[in-house]
This record gives sequence, C-alpha cells and structure tokens, in this order.
Amino acid sequence: MKKALITLSLFVLAVCCCQASMVTVDYLGETYVSVNNIERTLIINSDDGKTYNIAMRPIQESITSNDGRVSIPLRYLYINNTREDVYLKYNEYSNIFWGSVMDGVPRNMTAKIKNYGIVPAGTYSILFEVQATDVNTGVIAASASFNLQFIVPTLHEINTYSDAPKITIGANDVFKKNIKIPNEVSSMVYVRSNTDWILSLDTTNFGDMAGKYYVRTTSASGGVTNRLQEQALITPGKEIILARGKAPANNEFVTVEYAVENPAKGPIKAGSYMNEIKYILREGEVN
Repeated sequence: MKKALITLSLFVLAVCCCQASMVTVDYLGETYVSVNNIERTLIINSDDGKTYNIAMRPIQESITSNDGRVSIPLRYLYINNTREDVYLKYNEYSNIFWGSVMDGVPRNMTAKIKNYGIVPAGTYSILFEVQATDVNTGVIAASASFNLQFIVPTLHEINTYSDAPKITIGANDVFKKNIKIPNEVSSMVYVRSNTDWILSLDTTNFGDMAGKYYVRTTSASGGVTNRLQEQALITPGKEIILARGKAPANNEFVTVEYAVENPAKGPIKAGSYMNEIKYILREGEVN
C-alpha cells in the first residue's frame, strides 16, 4: 500500500485579550486506516501555562472528499480525548478537554471516522471552530476555524482460502487429446480495495508446465463487474486479467479454475501437478 505524504497544517487561535494567549493545533503522523476505522492524530498546545476548556464545533454536516464524489455523514465522526470518544453535532460545541493545563506539553486527541465501511482513497475534510475558555475567568480566550483533513491512502488486499490448485492426471487421461482436465478444488480469491480494481494472474514463476495450461473464472460476487469466463492459455511471463470491480470492494470474491491439456509432442505423464500461483491486485478502470 502506498503511504500518502502528509503536509502538516497549523493554525493559531485568534487572541481576544490584551495579554496574548496562543493555542496551536497540529497533525501528528499520517492517516491510519483499519477495517472499521479511519484515524488522524492531532496535538493541541499552548505556552502560556493557563488552564482551558477546549471545545470543537463542526460547521459542516459531513466529511467530504476534495473531488466532491463522496460525503460521509457527521454521525460517523468522533474526537477521542484519550479517555472516550466524543460525539459531534452539527453547529454545536462539544467539550473535548476539561481543565487542561497548557504548559508547553502537547495534549493528544484523535479524530475518528468509525464504522462507515471502506472509504475510497482520497483527501477528505470538514471545517471546525475550536474554542478555548479560561477555566478561572470563564472568558473565551481564543477561537478560530480549523480544517480537519483525512488523507486516505490506497488500500489493496488479496486473500485466498484454498491451497495451490492441484490437477491429477489419471492413467486413462494420458493419451486423450483436446481434453482439458480441471483442478480438483478451484481457488477462491477475496478482494478488498478502496479504488476501482483489476485482479490479474502473474505467470512469471508458474513452474513446471506438463502440458498446455488454461485459466478462467467460474463464479464471482455481485461487486465484480467483469471477469474472464472463457479459458485462456497460460503463457509464462504473461499477465492475464481475471476480473475487474468497482470501489469500494469489501471481500468481493472470484473463483478461479485451472486446467491442463495434453501437449502436442506426446502424452502427459500420469500424476498430480501443482503450480505456483501469484495474483496481482492493482488500481484500474472498470470496463
């Protein structure tokens, strides 16, 4: 998976009193993506040694991708203050920290998108107002806007739940011509991707080819938009496209069948044959 480069953003809360109070918020690291969560760690700090209540107010109703194609409702967004996840409501302040002493030691908080599902790759943002209230005086010491961004990297994962395909040639099969003998158990390939995707067979190290080998897909889940249904001859070193699908893909599957045919020069030897199989998952346009 490619790791997206992070450009740190910094804002300074506007000062509302004569003696300057400066509170800063910054990013810490990159966006982290897991099965059910997207997280971005933030740090907040001040060098004036005062004690503040820190509150945040979203002034947009959703987290939106920069290209405008994806909008994630606000109900999936939380701010974790290291003790609990704080739910956020549109145009309402939610207290993140109570009585935090800002003495030059940064406080961590984590912005989370929870349980939304697979989020397509891209940059997502939502605008906040952040407010620091002096605990001793009750006066709003500073407030400003902050554009929270999640930079979601490309996610491509393949899982297979069967052994390398095994083809068994019986004694009665060795002299048969134009007969393709399939594998005993077809491979099941599962795909997770947050981009439109292409699944291919890499035959670079396919191994011993006792005869002519063929490949096709015999079934697929509903998110697979196009797949190889006719048997294609496997040529070492040549990539064969097996299937395509749209984002997001969450455990979409393809069943892959292999078959062998007697070589033109003579009969195939009886026995069991297994070949090294390598699948490639990459970003690609859907036909």
